[in-house]
Amino acid sequence: MKNYFIIGGLIFLTACGSNKKDEPEAAETDTVDAAFNWEASLNDRTGQMEVIKKEEAGPDSLTASAVIAFLYKKNPNVLLQFVKISGDTLYVSIPDAHYLTQQMGSTGPQLYFAEAVYNLTEIPGIRYVNFDFEEGDHASPAVLGRDDFKNR
Repeated sequence: MKNYFIIGGLIFLTACGSNKKDEPEAAETDTVDAAFNWEASLNDRTGQMEVIKKEEAGPDSLTASAVIAFLYKKNPNVLLQFVKISGDTLYVSIPDAHYLTQQMGSTGPQLYFAEAVYNLTEIPGIRYVNFDFEEGDHASPAVLGRDDFKNR
C-alpha cells in the first residue's frame, strides 16, 4: 500500500571513512556538542505525527558520521550508510532495507524517516536527505526535507 509517506531509507555509517573526502571540510571539523535529538511519534489524541526536539543526549557532534552513528544506535535494525554530500543534500543508502520496508508497518518507516531527516538536517548546510534503497511495501527511495513531515 502506497501512501503519502512513501519515502526512502536510511544509512549505515561505514567505519572505514573512505567517503570522508566527500564531506565538506566544515562538516568534518564541526565538533559542536549536540545536547539534543529529534524524536518522531504519533499524537494519541490527534493521530498526527509530531517531531519534537528532546533535550536529551544526541550525537556527540554535528558531522554526518556522528549523526548517522547516533541514528543507528537508536535504530539498530536499519543500517545506514553514508554516500556523499553534494550542495545542501546528504546522500545515504540502506543496503538491506527489508526490516524498514516490510516489517515496520506503514507508520514505522514514516516515523523513522522523520527522525532521520530532522537529525541529519541539523548538520550545518544540510537541508535535504536523499535515501536510496530497494523499494518495499511500506517505503520507497526519496529525497526528503523537514517540510515533507509538516501537517502529517
